[in-house]
Amino acid sequence: MKKLLVITLCVVMVMSLAACGGGEAEQGVTDDSIKIGSVGVTSGPLAFIGSPYYEGMTAYLNTINEQGGVNGREIELIVEDDEFDPALAIDGVNSLIEDEGVFAIVGQLGTPGVLATADIVEEHGIPSVYFGSGAVELTTLGENFFPVQPNYVYEGKLKAKYAIEEFDAERIGVIYSNDDVGLEGIQGIEEGLAEMGKEDALVADVSFAPGETDLTAQVQQLRDSDPDVIIVYTLAAGATPALRQINDFQMVDIPIITSYSNADASFIAAVEPTTIQDIIDDIYVMGWLDVDEEGLDPLATAMSEYYPESMINAYTMAGWVAGEVFVAGLEEAGDDLTWEGYIEAMENIHFTEGMAPEVSYSGGVRQGVTHMSLSNIVQDEDGNWIFQQYTDFNEF
Repeated sequence: MKKLLVITLCVVMVMSLAACGGGEAEQGVTDDSIKIGSVGVTSGPLAFIGSPYYEGMTAYLNTINEQGGVNGREIELIVEDDEFDPALAIDGVNSLIEDEGVFAIVGQLGTPGVLATADIVEEHGIPSVYFGSGAVELTTLGENFFPVQPNYVYEGKLKAKYAIEEFDAERIGVIYSNDDVGLEGIQGIEEGLAEMGKEDALVADVSFAPGETDLTAQVQQLRDSDPDVIIVYTLAAGATPALRQINDFQMVDIPIITSYSNADASFIAAVEPTTIQDIIDDIYVMGWLDVDEEGLDPLATAMSEYYPESMINAYTMAGWVAGEVFVAGLEEAGDDLTWEGYIEAMENIHFTEGMAPEVSYSGGVRQGVTHMSLSNIVQDEDGNWIFQQYTDFNEF
C-alpha cells in the first residue's frame, strides 16, 4: 500500500513539474526563438488595411531580430488571413494556438474577428497584445488581454469634451453608423456629456445602416437641429457619404469631429477634398499616435529596407506599435517566458518610448491609450492634403 502511495505521489509530482516548467505556458519559446501569431485581413477589399499593418509589424520585428533579438531570441511572426470573416478568424486563432503552438497572439486585426475569438483566447489564457479594434469589450475580458488602441466609448467621451471645451459647443449633432463602432461611440458621447453635466447639449443623434450611402434624410434631420458642432462617428466608408451630404446642405463653418480610424491619407483620398471643398477646413480627426518626423525615422528606415515599394500610412504605424508594445513586455519579462511571467511583466510596463504617448496596464487597467489629440486637414505648400496637429494630447 505504501509503495502504491509513493508511486502515486511521484506521478503527481511529475505532472506538476510539467505544468509549471515546460508545459503549455512556454509553447513557442526556444533558447533562440519566440514564435508569435496574428490574424487579420490580408486579401480582398480590405487588404488595404491589413497589408500595410503587417508590413509595419514585420519591419519592426525584423529590426529587433537584426539587433540580436530579445535576450538572444529572434521573433518569428505567423499571420493567418481571415478576409475580415469572423469564422475564418476563429479557424486562424485555433490554428495558431493548437497547431503552430505560438507563445502569444499579437496585433489581431478587425473588430468582428477579435470579438468572435475572444472566448478562445480567454479560455486558453494565452497573452494577446494589441488589437486592431477599439471595441470596449476588450477592456474587461481578462488579465491576458492587452489592448492598446483607444476604445470607442472612451474616444466618444473625449470627442464630447473637445466639442464642449475646444469649440465651446452648446448644440452638438451626432451622425453615426448603426454597428459596433458607432453604437459604442454614441454611448461614449452620451456618457461624456453626462459626466460634464452637459446632457442637454446633445440636440440630435441620427444613425444609418452599415453600407447605406444615401444619407439625405439623416443629414436633413441633423441640419434641422441647428448644431454648432457635428460629430461623425463611423469608419471611412460611412464618413464619406455623410461628409458629402453635409457639404451639399452647405452646413459650413461648423466644426466636424470624426474618429481616429480615419486619421489616414486613405481617408482623405476617399472623401476627395475637391468634392467637399466648402467644409474641408471644418473637419477635425482624432489621433492617438504622438510622432513627429524624427520619431518616424526608425519606421521609415526599416520600411525602406524591407518594403521599399510601400508607402507609410497610419496602418503601417499601428502595426509598428503592436510590435513595440509586445517587445516591451518581452524585455520586462526577461527569461521568465511563461504565459504567467509575461502577463505579470506586461502589468509592470510603463511604455513611453514608442509612437503611442503612453502604454500602461498597472493595477489591471486595460483601457488602452487614453491621450488623444485633434488634427485638421490642410494643404501643404505643394498642394497636398495632409493632417496637421491642432491640439495637444489630452485625456477625458
